[in-house]
Amino acid sequence: MARTSRAALEGRWQTTMCFWNGPQLLVIDELGYLPMPGEAAGHLFQVISRRYEHGSIILTTNRGIASWGEIFDDSTVAAAILDRLLHHATVLQIDGDSYRMRGHRARLATLRASLNHPAEGGEFSRSQLGNSHDR
Repeated sequence: MARTSRAALEGRWQTTMCFWNGPQLLVIDELGYLPMPGEAAGHLFQVISRRYEHGSIILTTNRGIASWGEIFDDSTVAAAILDRLLHHATVLQIDGDSYRMRGHRARLATLRASLNHPAEGGEFSRSQLGNSHDR
């Protein structure tokens, strides 16, 4: 949304709206991890409104629909965005750990197992430690 804020200040609003409306599919990832102040929420509303019934949107969030008023600091903007998003939507709710948390738990289990049965000489191999930087 920083791009839309900059465009509004620089007088390039229409060009930026064309940019967001251009792709057949727009992916908005991790909405709600950080709060969205009023101006940014208004810009997101404009993007979604322009795409409404013209292009597809995939949106990921860790927040339930009921808490969207907290994301946007304005329940009216949240309701307007949800109205447009949910009209033709298929909502998929995925419960459980993220792939990052599953990977962390798997590496932790490997490390714990190797502590009980270390390699000969008492040293750990890179694979036992699960160094994610090597992947």
